[in-house]
Amino acid sequence: MNAYRIQIKFYLEIGEDVAPETWFRVFNTWIPETTDEVLVDVADYSHVHRGTVTLLVGHEANYSIDGTDGKAGLLYDRKQPSEGSFAHRLESAFVSTLKACGKLERDSLLAGAARFRTNEVLIGLNDRLLAPNSEETHAAVRVELDRVLDRLFNGADVTIERDPDPKQRFTLRVDSASEESVADLLRRLNGNC
Repeated sequence: MNAYRIQIKFYLEIGEDVAPETWFRVFNTWIPETTDEVLVDVADYSHVHRGTVTLLVGHEANYSIDGTDGKAGLLYDRKQPSEGSFAHRLESAFVSTLKACGKLERDSLLAGAARFRTNEVLIGLNDRLLAPNSEETHAAVRVELDRVLDRLFNGADVTIERDPDPKQRFTLRVDSASEESVADLLRRLNGNC
């Protein structure tokens, strides 16, 4: 699988009522203090019904507080190619997403007003050419996906559901029996927090 435009979304357990201007202020603090990637701008989209609330634009990836599917969460959206196998790119996307979730949970401006659930995650491939929403794409990603999810959730049972509508992007909803912290999942993939 050559797709690299990977999207990962973890849903908020606490924080759906955080004001859009607070997310905007928080993301603006990330631009000058982030050293491991280039972040360039923040945009407020809170006027869009059931869409992105706040978008942090980066060179390699975008981060957003997103409500597109009716549930608020942090959406990581990889834009630039990265090295390695699909499993490596997927694991890297999870690490970036979990780091951002952890950063939001610890942010002093939010003062504990954000916490993420880890037992449900949305995984998407934002590339209709390399990853059309088909059974063939699903079969092509499953072996490596299963390996990454097994490591992420420490072997806990998971269910994976694909949106079968071919007009939609390839999207998987993953539910896990595991209910660990963001830091625990990150440690499992990254070795640190």
